[in-house]
Parts: sequence; structure tokens; C-alpha cells
Amino acid sequence: MRPLKLEMNAFGPYKGKTSLDFTQFQNQTLFLVSGPTGAGKTTIFDAIAYALYDDSSGSSREKDTFKSQFATDMDMCYVDFTFEYNGQPYRIVRTPAQTGPGKNGKPKNVLSAVEYYHDDTVTTKVRDANLEIQQLLSLTYDQFKQIVMLPQGEFKKLLESNSDDKQNIFRNIFGTAVIKNFQDHLKKKTSELQGQANSAMDGLKTAFTFVSGIPDEELQQAIALEDTQAVQARIAVILLKKEQERTELEARLAHLREQSQIAEGNRKLLLEIDQLEAEKTQLVLQQTTILEMKKQLVDHEQAAAAEAKRKALVSEETDEKGKLLQLAENENMLKKAEESYADKKAAAEMLETTYQQIPVWRELVDALKEQEKEIEALIGKKKQLDIFNGNIIQAEKDKRDGEVKRAELSEGMKGLTDSLSSIQAAQKEAVQLQETLGGIRTTMAQSENQKGKTKQIAALLTRQIRETRAMQEQYQLFLAKDEELRNETSHYNQNLAGILAENLADDEACPVCGSRHHPVLAQKASATLSVDELEVLGEARNKEYASYQTLAASLQSLQEQLQALHDELGIATDQYETFAASLEIRMNDQARAEKTLLAEIEAVKALLAQQDLLQRQLQIAEAKSKETDTTIQKSLSAIAFNRERLAELSEDIVQTETKLSETDLQTVQDKRKQQTEQIESVTRQHAAMQTEINEVSQQIAVCKANAIAYATQAAEAAERVKTAKTAFEEVLAATNLTEPFDGLILSTERVQKNKEAIEQYESHMAINQDRSEKLQASAQGLDPASTADSFAEQKTALDDEIRTMDKEKEELASVLHQLNTASERIAAIFKKQQKILTSFKQYKTLSEIANGSKETDYVSFERYVLAIYYSDIIEAANHRFQQMTNNRYLLSRKEDKGKGAGAKGLDLDVLDQYTGQTRSVKTLSGGESFKASLSLALGLSDVMQSRSGGIHIDTLFIDEGFGTLDSESLDAAIEALFELNSRGRLVGIISHVDELKTRIPVHIEVTRSAEGSEAKIVM
Repeated sequence: MRPLKLEMNAFGPYKGKTSLDFTQFQNQTLFLVSGPTGAGKTTIFDAIAYALYDDSSGSSREKDTFKSQFATDMDMCYVDFTFEYNGQPYRIVRTPAQTGPGKNGKPKNVLSAVEYYHDDTVTTKVRDANLEIQQLLSLTYDQFKQIVMLPQGEFKKLLESNSDDKQNIFRNIFGTAVIKNFQDHLKKKTSELQGQANSAMDGLKTAFTFVSGIPDEELQQAIALEDTQAVQARIAVILLKKEQERTELEARLAHLREQSQIAEGNRKLLLEIDQLEAEKTQLVLQQTTILEMKKQLVDHEQAAAAEAKRKALVSEETDEKGKLLQLAENENMLKKAEESYADKKAAAEMLETTYQQIPVWRELVDALKEQEKEIEALIGKKKQLDIFNGNIIQAEKDKRDGEVKRAELSEGMKGLTDSLSSIQAAQKEAVQLQETLGGIRTTMAQSENQKGKTKQIAALLTRQIRETRAMQEQYQLFLAKDEELRNETSHYNQNLAGILAENLADDEACPVCGSRHHPVLAQKASATLSVDELEVLGEARNKEYASYQTLAASLQSLQEQLQALHDELGIATDQYETFAASLEIRMNDQARAEKTLLAEIEAVKALLAQQDLLQRQLQIAEAKSKETDTTIQKSLSAIAFNRERLAELSEDIVQTETKLSETDLQTVQDKRKQQTEQIESVTRQHAAMQTEINEVSQQIAVCKANAIAYATQAAEAAERVKTAKTAFEEVLAATNLTEPFDGLILSTERVQKNKEAIEQYESHMAINQDRSEKLQASAQGLDPASTADSFAEQKTALDDEIRTMDKEKEELASVLHQLNTASERIAAIFKKQQKILTSFKQYKTLSEIANGSKETDYVSFERYVLAIYYSDIIEAANHRFQQMTNNRYLLSRKEDKGKGAGAKGLDLDVLDQYTGQTRSVKTLSGGESFKASLSLALGLSDVMQSRSGGIHIDTLFIDEGFGTLDSESLDAAIEALFELNSRGRLVGIISHVDELKTRIPVHIEVTRSAEGSEAKIVM
């Protein structure tokens, strides 16, 4: 990626449009971005990073803050970046979320947007554009910051980071996350399988408890040993044995149940025969009652037939009387209707005369309505008179209030202008106070440093006193132990003959005289120590002396530290207390001076803080003054307008009152209401009279039609009475019944009960006889002496034996179920456990290899792969690092494992070829660290480009760091960057170092002012 053109508008400190054409560099591919602090040098890199990755170049800036503080809401913030990649031009235009120009000149909220021009197309969706740009460059945002754009504050991150941090950085750059995911997957799977295996073992132990109560010694021994296969084998043997026992038991039970069923059948047979005989006797006794019920049913049927005919005759006679009554009532109704019709006809003729006056009354009502409208208009005009008078009064009041307010605002604006003048004078005073405060704080920092050293001296003096006392005490302990050793050694030497004689055996040559005959042996004193005890005492003496020597060395070190601190303070050793006291006085004076200055500064700040408020108040007062002038002018216009309208309306009211005969609205409304009610009343009466006449006419027609129908129905009813009477007399003659005969008629319920009783009786007789014959035939094979009770006793004995054997069967079934359940569970869990253990061993081996174990020196597969890349990066970095350090330093990967459980294998050391010693890169000075960081970044860039065929790194941006280099180191760094230049790579540097301005001919010069920053290319 090589930049061609960058255009920024309202971006960061750049208020207006700023355009940088990188093609002006021509063959000069090393350029410097220079300018004062805060002018916007890093913002140029931010704009490029934002265009490419929708983010800033560093971690301290957010993209939502890109819009310039100098711009207004009507200015649009955007970045337009054109670059070249693989010889093809690409263009990106990005707009961050902001408040921007809207329709009708009003600001609105603008969402972030992008236009990515490539391959004759334009991508406008942010997510799609970000993905396509990243795919084009083959670099993520994190990779871009590590190898293309090295942001301020993060330059040394790669150099001094530990193995764990480097692993995360390189993982993003070299795409080894897939290896890390694979390692994590193996570790997670191993842990899961370990848990599953443990769970399976717990499941087996739980399954063993199902058979822990089985009284089988061999089985219980296998359970105790947790020998799953032995447990399964023994359960199979016990199951086979128990199944045989259950088969034999079921055969015996089946025979006993069959004998019990036979005994029960015989008992029931004899009992049923006895019951049938008793039932037959009862049926014979009920025969007379049944015959009486049959006679009652015959009498009931004859009487019911006669009663039906009688009721039919009575019904026909009643119907005939009703028809005759209807005919008489209809004739009476017809007479009344004809009389009513005549009366209503006469009344209607009288009402018609009044009804003809309604049109005249309606014309009168219309005239009254028109008069009402004119009166209401007159009332409205009078109300307008009051409104105009009120408007005039209010406008005159507003005019007076406005003039008073204008005078007050003028006085207030004068006071605000005077206050702002005072604040401008305070600004100059604030600068002087800040400079004085800076000098005092510098002095205070020096005093604080001296106080820290005095505290160190006080602590060391206290420690010196304590350790001197301890050394003296230890010396006394040493002298005591030394004296004890000398005494015991002397005592030992004095008793040496006795010690030798004590161990002398018969016929053994004396070590003193050589004789083998020992008539009188020398005697040893009882308190004499042995050689071993003397050696222990000597070691104790030496230990005390070593402790004394240690304390003496520590005390000497303390004295050296004290002397060094006194030298740093520039005082003699006996001047410490005087110096500390005077220092405390000076620091108190400095603190008071600082406090006084801070109070003065805060007072000035408080005054300065009011500047914006006072300016806003002045602007508000000026705006209110203009608004007051406008209000006064409006009030004058309103007074003139309302007075003119008042005169016109008064004249119109006089003319209207002259024309009207009646000006009271309520009087006219009452007249109109009275006339309207009279019209409505006559209209209702006329309509009601017509309706009543029509109803009476219809009633007369209906009565005449009913008279004919009722006469016909009465004749038909008389004929039906005659027929019914003949039928009733014939029934009486046929049944020989005489009235009254209703006593022979039974209730429906009684009839139903008689029929059911007869039917039930006859059914029971038939069933009893049939069943008795069949049972007697079945009982022919039984012993005549047998009874139902004897068979019951036989069944009871058999059932007792069956219950005993059922209980044995249930117990046996429970044991079998227990054994089967345990066998199935153990088999299933054991099979699952074996499968899990096989997978666990495989995954554990793979996980230990991939994640690092003792066999791999605790280096993971990912770190092993990254170490290969890292070795290449270090090799490429050393090419430049040696050049920049005059062949003094070489970077090297730390090979030793080190202590602790953290990640290893990617830490960096530096070999100092002047001393031949290897040390941590963190011990390098600021300038050396910068050169090492730059070399490492360039090495990473080289490896990335060589390892990834699709990545072309044609540009490098470096933000700060050169200020830490001396002149010689600066020459070496510039030479390394010119080497990149010779390879055609574009290198941009941000720096304040003046020497770079003379060494690098191409500049992007950034300047700032009170209205924002500007940038231009200077060749």
C-alpha cells in the first residue's frame, strides 16, 4: 500500500479542507512530518488509519471525536484517501458520525458513511467496505499497527512485551489462532473425557450398590476389589441359579392354584343349588298375588277406553260453547267500532281548518330568524369594541415596559463590557503566576528529593544502631563459644590417656607404650567430651563467628550507603540533623508560597472562567435589547391599528341599531319559539287523527270477516258433539260398565309396576327351573356327603400354601430384578467407560504434545511455530540493529526455561558484544530501546512480506522516538531508513528533532493558529 493523495475536511485540528499530494515526493520516499506539539502531526496518520480501517492510528483517540472543534455544525467532517496497491489505484471516502448540515440550512445528526472505489465499482456499506479493504491489504488493523504504522506510545510494545503478549501479537499477525483453538480444543476435550471417565467410575460404584446386599461371598469380594469383569461374571452365575429356582416354584404354584380353583368351584356349585331351592319356594308363595295383578290390568284397560270416549265428548261440547261465545263478542266489537268511526270523522273535519294556517305561521318564523341573526351580529360588534379597547391598553403598557427594560439592558451591557476588560488584564497576570508556580514546584521537587534522602539516612542510622548492637552481642556469643571450645579441648588433651585406655582391649598393643599387658589402666574424667562432640562444638563456634562476620559486613555496607547519601546531599556526616531541620523549614516556606500562588491562580482562574459566561451574557443582553426595540415598535403599530378599527366599528353599530325594530335578542327568540311550538302541535294532532281513523276502518273490516268465519265454526262444532256422544254410549254397552268407573283406572306408575312384577315373576320361574336342572346334572359326580363348608375349608388350606409360596416368588423376583438391573447398568457403564478411557488416553497424549509438557520443554505447538517466525524476525532485525549500534548489540531469543508458570520461548535478550554478556532488552537505554524497537518492527515487516506472498508492504509510518537518540545513533537510524528508501519503500516520520529537518529534505510542515491547523508539503 502506497499513499497517493490525502484530503481532510474539518478533521481533528484542521478546520478547513487540507490536501496532501504524496506524488509530489517523486523519487524522495523518506519524508518528515514536523510541527509544534498539538498542531496535528499524528492526525495525518489518524486520517490514513481511519480511511483504511475505520479507526485511529493509536489507542488514545476515538473515531467519534475526529470532527474538528474549530468547525461548525454546518461543516462536514470527512477523509478522502487515494492509494496504490500492486500498481492499481484505490480510493476511500469516509465520514464519521457527527452533527452536520441538513435541509433548509438546519443541522442534523449524520450517520457514519463510506465510499470505497475499486474495480470500476463503489462499495457503500461500512461492514462490506471494511472487509474488502482488509482482504485487499491482507492485514488486520492490529497487524497494520505493528508493521506499517507504528503509533506514538506503542513503539516499544513489541520489544519489551513478555512471551505471552508476543504470542497474542504474533497470533494476529501470522494467523496461528487456528493452532491455539486446536490446542484449547484438545485441552477442553481431555478435561471433558477425564470428567466423563470419573463419572463413569462413580456410576459403576453406584451400580455395585444394587448387589451389595446379595449374600454371596465371591460377589462381595469382587465388589470390594472393584473388579467389574469379575462382578459381571459372578452376577451371571447367580442369575442362572435364581432363574432355575423361580421355574420350579412357578410349577408348584400353578398346581396349587388349579386345586384351589376346583375346590372353590365345588363350593359355589353346592351353595347355588341350595339357593335355587329356596328361591323356588318363595316364587310359589307369590302366585296368588300375581293372578290378582293380571285381573286389575284387564279392568283398567276397559275403564280407560270408556274414559277416553267420555273425555272426547266433554271436549267437543266445550269447543262448541267457545265458538258461540266468540261469535257474540265479535258482533259487539263491530258495533263499537262503527260508532267510534263516526265520532272521529267529525273531529277530523274541525281540525283541518286550523291545519291550513301552518304556511302563514312558518313565514313568520323565518322573519324572526333573520332578525335574530342581525341582533347577534350587533352583539358581536359590541364585543369587538371591548377587545380593541383592551388591545390599545395592553399595547400602551407593553410600550412602557419595553422602554424601561431597554434602559436596564443598556446599563447591564455597560457593566459586562467593563468586566470583560478586567478579565483580559487578568489573563496576562495568570501567565506570570503560572511561571512563578513552575519555578517553586521545581524547587519543591528538589527539596522533596532531598527529604527522601534524609529519610533514607534516618532509617539507615536507626538500622546502624540496631545492627551495631546486634554485632556486639554476636561477638560476645562468639567469644563465649570460643572460650568453651578452648577449655573443652584442653580438658580432652589432659584426659587423652584415659580416653585411649577406655577403648583398649586385651592382647592389643598400647598406642602409648606398645605393651600388650595392661595391669593398671589410666582413668578418664567423667565430664570429658568425645572427639565427635568436640567437632560439634567447633562447628557451633564457627557458626557464631560467621554470623558475626555477616553482621560486620552488613554494617560496613550501611556505612557506605550513608556516606553516599551524605555525598549526594553535599553535607558532612555530622551536619545531617542541621541540614534536615533547615530543609524542613525551607519545604514549609515553599509549601506556603505554593499555597499562596495556587490561591491567587485559582482566583484568576475563577475570574477567567467567567469570561465565556460574561460574553454569552453580553450576547444575550444585546439580543434582548434588539428584541425589546422590536417589541416597542410592534406596540406602537398595534395602538394605531386598534384605534382605527375602533372608530369604524362604532359607526357600523349605530347604523345597525337604527335599522332594527327590536334589539332585545331574548324577546325575538321567545316569539320564534312560541310560533314554532304551535306549528309542531297542530301538525302532530292532524297526523294522529288520520292514523286513528285508519285504524278504526281496519277494525270494522276485520270484525265483519270474523263474523262469517265464527258462524261456520260453530255449526261444525255442533256436529262433532253429536258424533262423540254416540261413540261413548257404544263403549258403555260393550263393556257393561256404568258410571262412575274411574275407580277401576290405575295410575301409569301402578300399571307399569304390575306389568314388571308379572314379567319378573314369570322370568324367575323359568330361569330357576332351567338352572336347577343344569346344576343337579353337574353335581352328580360329587361325594353325596360333601358340603359347601368342607370345600371352603379345603380351599382355605390351599390358599394359605399359595400365599406362602407367592411371597417366596416375590422375594426371588426382587432379587432377580436387582441382579438384572445391576448387570445391565454395570455392563452399559463399563462399556461406556472403556470407550471413554480409550478416547481420553488419545486426547491426553495429543493435548500434552500440543499444549506443552515435560517432553516438549513445556513449549506449545503454537509457540513452537511462532518461534520459527520469531527467529526469522530477529535475524532480519539484527541486520539493522548491528548497523545502528556499530556492531555492539545483537538481539537473541531467550532459550532458558526460567522460573514460574508463564509462557516462555518468545522473550528477548540482548548480547552486548563489548562485554560478551547477555541481558534483558529492558536494560537498554531510551535511545537503544528505540533502535531495537525500530529494528524489530522493520524485521517483522520484512518477514511478513516474504512469508505472505499476497502482502505488499510498501509504506512505513513512525510516530516519534527519535528524540532519545544522540547524534551518532541518529545517523545510524537515518542510514537504516535510507536503506528502506533505496528499496523503494515510502517511510514517513513524525518528530520534533531539528536535525532531522536538515537530514530529510521532504517535509510535511504542520502549523497551528487560533483558527485551526494547516499542513503543506515542503520540498
